[in-house]
Amino acid sequence: MSSENDIDVIVAIDFGTTFSGFAFAKKAKPEEININNIRLNNIWLGRRGLPKTNTALLYFDEFLELHRKWGEQALIYEPSKRVDQVHYIIERFKLLLDEDAKDNWPVLPKNLDAKTVITDYFVKMKEVIEEVLDRRCKATLSQVLFVLSVPAEWPPRTRDILRDCVYKAGLLDESKRQSNRHRLEFTTEPEAAAIYCLSCAGENFSVGDTYLVVDCGGGTVDLTIRTLLPDKTLEEETVRSGGLCGSTFVDQEFLKFLRLTVGSEAMDQFKENHYGSLQKLIYKFFCPEVKLPFDGESDEFESIELDLEKWCPALIQYISRETKEKLKKEEWIIDIKSDDVMRMFDPAVNDIIDLIHAQLERLPKQRKVKTMFLVGGFSESTYLFKRVKTVFKNRIDINKIINPPEPIAAIVKGACYYGLNKDIIKIRTLKWSYGIEINGEYDYNDPKELRLDGNRISRFDALANQGDKLEVNKDSKPREYKPLSRNQLAVTFILLYANFPNPKYPSQKGVKPLGKLTINLPLKGYGTDRIIEFFIKFAEEELKVTARNKSDTNESYSATFNYPEDDSV
Repeated sequence: MSSENDIDVIVAIDFGTTFSGFAFAKKAKPEEININNIRLNNIWLGRRGLPKTNTALLYFDEFLELHRKWGEQALIYEPSKRVDQVHYIIERFKLLLDEDAKDNWPVLPKNLDAKTVITDYFVKMKEVIEEVLDRRCKATLSQVLFVLSVPAEWPPRTRDILRDCVYKAGLLDESKRQSNRHRLEFTTEPEAAAIYCLSCAGENFSVGDTYLVVDCGGGTVDLTIRTLLPDKTLEEETVRSGGLCGSTFVDQEFLKFLRLTVGSEAMDQFKENHYGSLQKLIYKFFCPEVKLPFDGESDEFESIELDLEKWCPALIQYISRETKEKLKKEEWIIDIKSDDVMRMFDPAVNDIIDLIHAQLERLPKQRKVKTMFLVGGFSESTYLFKRVKTVFKNRIDINKIINPPEPIAAIVKGACYYGLNKDIIKIRTLKWSYGIEINGEYDYNDPKELRLDGNRISRFDALANQGDKLEVNKDSKPREYKPLSRNQLAVTFILLYANFPNPKYPSQKGVKPLGKLTINLPLKGYGTDRIIEFFIKFAEEELKVTARNKSDTNESYSATFNYPEDDSV
């Protein structure tokens, strides 16, 4: 039987929409934990100095054979002209776990699904992790606690999908899944970023200080507000939030701009037949030449020349004759002006500003945000940073709107710190409502269509509501239940969750089952007065429930729920 004493190394994985990476640290005593002792892997496929690699895979032929090239090498892959071989470059597949991102889901080849692709990507990461553990820590996977960070907006079921992928990829031993449960933890991306920012702030933060973290990634942007408590732990002040407005949406606007110039049909053909060249255009030209340097200062902006012959010669063959003639006169150069770039940025930037406004409005009046941290790869955009400072300078000291050191590493290093000291999170604000399905008496105010035989109705008996603040690893106040019939020998509790506060009925839209727990009832004292106590506990990122016979036996039944999977994923 394995235990936490077998863990020597913490490995945190930041599985991102566009880029992924990992950080690691030797296990340490709480008083010895230091953010500077957490190491970020920066070697990918022989290239040094890269904090992350692209979240991309390459498959070949109709059998969908996974190629040795992955990450950046997969994304920019161009097949040899001598070999006629079907290939598929798969990227942004993290979005397949997000129902709200359906409009941005990548199209997978037949016989590939989200679980398979994510598992294959973890297989590739496993190779690098094993090498680093051996070289840097003299450790193996059997000595590791893994911590995965997930977006704030993801529903609970996604963690179970990722858990399966971790085991199938061989990061953890599938044959020891039950005994290895303690070797895999989850934290949300904004929570990990908040831990990192607190660690970086050091003595600049005092007890009672409240700060906002805006994690600007490639696909999602996540926000959380935290307060430092006297025991150096963190309290979550508001329900964490997020949206699909990361940096890749700026890339998509650039492609729309190009589509207007060269034509939709030409871009469709270019994307279908030369996907690697399309990605090179984004990552080798647009990102370094346009997106990263842009600061929004139109008076100082010099028009940027996109030379089609240099950056995407394969595109030219698909352009219509009329458009070709126009571009030929311009020597195949497209001028990108300041207003063009601003139009590429503004949809995403405006959405981020709206998310920040919404978070600040949710903050209790007695609290005031002292510092705003912008983290994640997109946070290094000069234009985004300037816009945020301009909009919020009257609500937060302009000198307190900052990027911490290594903002791109905030999530993965914060997640690693969480693995070293999970007690740093003391109070969480619930993202969902949780409750039990009970059989109650029908009331004339209830919907008639929900009425059951015997004047009964199924109700959602809320144990905790969205927005409630609960202490981590502490049992809730017990809720008492009784059997429906005198001779009942067991009770099955159906645990429900909802994406809104104060749900009333299990049939409401947004209410879903989380799992079941069955408890046997004592034979002694038949009747409906046999009392069952029900507890709920939020342990780190896992939900644990306990049902106990409040009788002479005092028998208890507990479960940590595996979140239900969605057949659409």
